Amino acid sequence: MRIALIGYGAWGRVHAQVIAGIPELTLAAIVCGDEELAAAAVALPGVRAHRDYDAILRDPSIDLIDIVTPNHLHADMTIAALAAGKHVLLEKPMATTLADARRVVEAAERSDRYVGVGLQLHTSRQWGRIRDLIAEGAIGRPRSANSLLFRRPFRGGAANWRVTGGQVGSWILEEAVHYIDLLLLYFQGSGLPVELSADGHLSPLGQGMHDSFICTMRFADGAYASFSQCLGGFEHSLVTEIAGTEGAIRTTWTGASDRTPTANFELKLRRAGSTDAEIVSIEKSGEVYELEEQLRRLITDVPRRAPLVSARAALPSQVICLEIERAIRERRAITLDWS
Repeated sequence: MRIALIGYGAWGRVHAQVIAGIPELTLAAIVCGDEELAAAAVALPGVRAHRDYDAILRDPSIDLIDIVTPNHLHADMTIAALAAGKHVLLEKPMATTLADARRVVEAAERSDRYVGVGLQLHTSRQWGRIRDLIAEGAIGRPRSANSLLFRRPFRGGAANWRVTGGQVGSWILEEAVHYIDLLLLYFQGSGLPVELSADGHLSPLGQGMHDSFICTMRFADGAYASFSQCLGGFEHSLVTEIAGTEGAIRTTWTGASDRTPTANFELKLRRAGSTDAEIVSIEKSGEVYELEEQLRRLITDVPRRAPLVSARAALPSQVICLEIERAIRERRAITLDWS
């Protein structure tokens, strides 16, 4: 499978490295945002570097386009790639607005192409294992969850796109969408949440974005899940605790950064019928490993048009992140209407 990568910033370079390490995938072209990045990309063996993504849309040898650009470009690039007959792997979030996210969903469902969204934590031996334990009935029915992300501030990215509201969308969408998505996955037996409330602080840097917030999602059956993000911390630490009707789970992940390959992590479980907790073995955990697994799955998923996370499946977490912003702005609880 021949892949063209759009975006060669820090995360784009990780994509390029991982693709190069999978024999069944070929990194054929990279679209770069500036001449310096293009010069670095052209040094890669067998890779063509472009400044204009129209060139890869016209290239009949390209099978799939991997979009790793600033968030505000995601929707239009995805729709253009599908119109050109290409398969698409799209970094999260799908878009910076709900209207654009829905355009992506509609374009994906009109096409006969593969469209996957980069919520790769579904493949995780840690975060994905929680989903499996819940599905097995290990803790009964989930009733409450508390998840806390404490990390250093975001890097600015090329031309400071990640600190520019019109390009990143918000700091709630940028990363919290991963963890809101996971909470929805764990509580899928309760359906989608019916209400959320939130509070947060604007960044003192003045971009109009929240560098810390907390939200609570409530479900029709009485269950709830809360998530808190702090971008004023250090290192990268995530703690998630889930209590069920018959057991409980607590898991932690801490590393120097979100991409460290040598993090400390643990998953503890009190199974239904037991009074003591056990440690669940995890071979490895980290977003680079999970990206590799998602990219490796392209080999089988693209021919079947069966993405790990489809655009439709990614939409609820996108909606909730945007509604968290509204709840903070309007200082009130938001009723969620999924009709």
